[in-house]
Amino acid sequence: MIKAYFRGYSVSRIVGNQNKLGIIAIIAFCVVCRGSHITWDDLLQTHPDERYINLVATSIEFFGTSSDANDSESRLNPFYWPDTKTTRGIEIPRGEPRLFAYGHAPLYLRVAVAKGLSFVGKFLGTIDDYVLRHLFLSGDSLEILQMVVVGRYLSVLADCITLLIVYFIAKKLEGQLVGLISAGLFAASVQFIQQAHYGTFDSLLTTAVTAVLWVLVLYLESGKVRYLNIAGGAIGLAVGIKATALLLVIPAFTAILCYEFVRAEDVKLRVVRKILELLIVPGLYALVVFIVCNPYAVIEWKEYLSNIALQSYMVRGLVDWPFILQYKNTTPYIYHIIEQGRWTIGWPLTIFMYAGTTVLGKQVISRFPLKKTGYDVAQRLVLLIWVLSYFMLIGGLYVKYPRYMLPIIPIQIIFAAILLVRILKVSITYGLPVILVVVSTTAVYAIEYVRMYDQPHPWIVASNWMYRNVDIGDTVLIEKWDHPLPMPQVRQLDKLVFIEGFDTVALNLAELPDTEQKFAPIVEDIVQADYIIVASNRNYGPVYGNSELFPYSVKYYQGLFDGTLGYSLELAETRHPSFFGISLRGDPIGSAGINLRDDKKHYDHMHRSVVADESFTVYDHPLVLVFYNESKLGYDHMMDVIVGKQ
Repeated sequence: MIKAYFRGYSVSRIVGNQNKLGIIAIIAFCVVCRGSHITWDDLLQTHPDERYINLVATSIEFFGTSSDANDSESRLNPFYWPDTKTTRGIEIPRGEPRLFAYGHAPLYLRVAVAKGLSFVGKFLGTIDDYVLRHLFLSGDSLEILQMVVVGRYLSVLADCITLLIVYFIAKKLEGQLVGLISAGLFAASVQFIQQAHYGTFDSLLTTAVTAVLWVLVLYLESGKVRYLNIAGGAIGLAVGIKATALLLVIPAFTAILCYEFVRAEDVKLRVVRKILELLIVPGLYALVVFIVCNPYAVIEWKEYLSNIALQSYMVRGLVDWPFILQYKNTTPYIYHIIEQGRWTIGWPLTIFMYAGTTVLGKQVISRFPLKKTGYDVAQRLVLLIWVLSYFMLIGGLYVKYPRYMLPIIPIQIIFAAILLVRILKVSITYGLPVILVVVSTTAVYAIEYVRMYDQPHPWIVASNWMYRNVDIGDTVLIEKWDHPLPMPQVRQLDKLVFIEGFDTVALNLAELPDTEQKFAPIVEDIVQADYIIVASNRNYGPVYGNSELFPYSVKYYQGLFDGTLGYSLELAETRHPSFFGISLRGDPIGSAGINLRDDKKHYDHMHRSVVADESFTVYDHPLVLVFYNESKLGYDHMMDVIVGKQ
């Protein structure tokens, strides 16, 4: 008996150690995929949201010149630029109102971490490492560069925390194996890997949302009210990161309903009263945490609501910005699934995410009423309600940025893992190969995506080419709404050095209405210019996708690309991941139906004829084109090409 006991103890200990090693290995994979290549753009901030957040962060001071919190001059106020210069190396507006549609909590967190690291950096002396030097604001580093590094590492940390929460939720629901598979699939999800390389707030939002759901799962298991209060505070924090987190009240209310209805013998007035009482204290916790983390959302409530309203107009398609026009005639819900399958996650995991959600939904419904089942079904129902309610409300919007789905993907990954393990339990013969296919394809895609960052950013390559091959006196045309090139800074010997700029003119090609009068000054610029830089498909993508709105802009782009306007393609640069030797690169030119004369300069004979959502490619792997005015054609000829016979 004693031998049997120790044999059983030894086996359980070995299994326990294997599980610990497994989750440690998964965390390490997560850190490497997200934490490597922090300088993937040489810290030049090619993501506009990240760049704007960092500019605002440099103006935030916890001990500013104004002691009056109601004073717009307070340096804690995200809605006003300070009157005085707050940092060196950059120029920011002064004494003006500013838009800030993001949450304030992660902004203050970034600034607080940066200030703390700066204090530590004073005692570290000279730091040679490029990243660490900026992280601790040492030597010749600038505060804006510190904010870039801090913001990106906070995204990495947030994803690691989310991974652990995913593991705990999955383990709680279905056991150790489901937990490990869920964590592994999350670690290898390309969409999260990409977002963790940006110093935006999306990764932090996903962490806060997943934490709320974890606490609700614990509440349904124990019935302890303190978990509800914690969930309330976490909801306040999540809303302080992004207002859409207010939707978390749906699963929170569902959790209270489920617990009380499972416990109650029948639905009486006292049960309803109990539910209402349970909502009050968590609601107060949510309100207090939100106010503490976002004081100026209350002090400057008009500005806060105005910013949210502007974002509401945007997501409903009530503005005609070019990066919004790409979603015209796209199918709600289906668009997100296709983008996830083709680009941001991969088809194997995407299929099981939605299949797992469907299967789990049917199983939960089949076990109604809850009173006859138990809290385990209620836990699954709460998670399911979150996924379905969020997907139905956000997935149906006009604007369909893939990142909008981030708050539900961790839970869908858990659903996918549950389905995979259930197939394994039914048949090892079929289940094991299926799991291996889903896990391996997702992991390989992740590895290849990270390897893509070994190559220099296309905009940096194009900028260096311009500085080497173009005279500083030449006129360069760029496009409004896209990133201005060439980049004003280049990295030399681990330093960002400012380079003398070119005479650039921005063309507003996506402006409406698209008329002959619009193109008269544009053609004048084209005639006189030496080079035209198309930094990405941000403009020509939506122009061709809405050709009925842009008849002249379509003809302009076709004339530029096929040489009719006298311009020749000098440089086509991009980078992209591959998958078992297959190029995972879209074709924004061919998919739009554009005839490119010098197509051999951008065609690799492997890329697909479809194109990804612009927001997936434009920040870290765009296709940049540089055209040279070879023929020097006249104004009349160009006008005839663009606004001549329809």
